[in-house]
Amino acid sequence: MTTKPQLYSLKMRASQQNNHISGAENIITEPELEEYCLRLLKRALQHSKGKPDFINLKIEAVQPEEILTLPAMPVHTITTDTPEAGMAAVRGQMERLGLAHIEEIMQIWQQSYAMRGAMLLDADTLQRLEPDPERGVRATYIDAQNLPGALAAKQGKNHFNEALVLATKVAHHPNIVAELCISDDPDYVTGYIAAKEIGYVRVTTLKPLGSPDGGRVFLFRGNQAELADCIDYLQHQKVLVQM
Repeated sequence: MTTKPQLYSLKMRASQQNNHISGAENIITEPELEEYCLRLLKRALQHSKGKPDFINLKIEAVQPEEILTLPAMPVHTITTDTPEAGMAAVRGQMERLGLAHIEEIMQIWQQSYAMRGAMLLDADTLQRLEPDPERGVRATYIDAQNLPGALAAKQGKNHFNEALVLATKVAHHPNIVAELCISDDPDYVTGYIAAKEIGYVRVTTLKPLGSPDGGRVFLFRGNQAELADCIDYLQHQKVLVQM
């Protein structure tokens, strides 16, 4: 009988004067721990947003039966040349989803730029639902499944892969209507809107190059019991996404 290798969740968070600099995570085997710890440490120390004064590496054992495996969402790309055109493309996708209050949601999205996690917003009432408005809600315990460890380590940060993994987990919950995201990386201007009905829609220009602005909104629809289940799922369910 073959014994499955022990798995671990590895998370890195880096900040400067309590301002978020960088974050990343993996679900990996024990022999990969040293390599990945070094990789994430290097990523924290060499980020374009500055040199952190605090770096945290957290390692937790994960049991195989705790992991939910999901297929990656279908990907579509909308090419835009300006942030204005990019935001117009996002509005168009929100219209496809039948969302009301589109302009209000777009304005509220900007309030997430200073948050450490994502904003959780009622899609209909526009009520903010995250328990800690400063911290927000984090979608964690995620990784891509079909990327060999050595290849992933050579790739370093891959905005697209990491965002697709996160968006796939988020959209899988039945009470999530859509997700809006702009990276806070000054060197990366692509963002996305994702939902079960439309897939993962990349929009190539959503902010000016060099802008540190970026934030994430999860649009929720459901009752209080479903809200509690959604938050627990986003923050605690272990997920591997088949790429």
